[in-house]
Amino acid sequence: MSSDIAQNERDVLKAQVRFHRLMNGGLLVILFVYLLLLGLVLLRETTRIVPPEIKRPYEIGANYANKGYLLDMGNYVLDKVLTVTPETVDYNNGVILKMAYPDGHAHLHHALNAAAQQIKRECITTIWVPLKESVDTASKQVRISGKLKTFITNKLTSERDKEYLVQFTLSVSGRLYVLNIEEILKKNAAVHRVGAF
Repeated sequence: MSSDIAQNERDVLKAQVRFHRLMNGGLLVILFVYLLLLGLVLLRETTRIVPPEIKRPYEIGANYANKGYLLDMGNYVLDKVLTVTPETVDYNNGVILKMAYPDGHAHLHHALNAAAQQIKRECITTIWVPLKESVDTASKQVRISGKLKTFITNKLTSERDKEYLVQFTLSVSGRLYVLNIEEILKKNAAVHRVGAF
């Protein structure tokens, strides 16, 4: 084999290696751009969820939830927390704690346990009847006013008008967490917030 033929073969092989390197680099760039676009679509895409009882569709996305979803979830949370018996209070609290935001989990756990202990100790049954609702989608807060009926050993002891504020937070993936549940007391047209319940 002459040196000219060997040099030509070497040049051809080098050209092929260079071509394959360029193709691999191009494919890597295309793959990176595709993954970037896919990530942007997933984070910005809102998902429509239609509940079994079709009242209205829900829209949930990256740090966004529509008014209907927040309203229904606020009602769900308050119903679980305020419509309880000594037998159901632990289960209801467990459901809410699964929805709790990790940073506020300890505070919510403490408040729910304190309320559960009182309910069990005094054989209290409460029933929550929502009457008026308002939603602030920007701050992800739901204000619900209604009547809280309290029974002690099957006897109605009180029926009071109450107002509660349920605060939510949303993750980038669209998962909703309960941040805080507060009773709002109105005195002399000023709003005073009382901790959870």
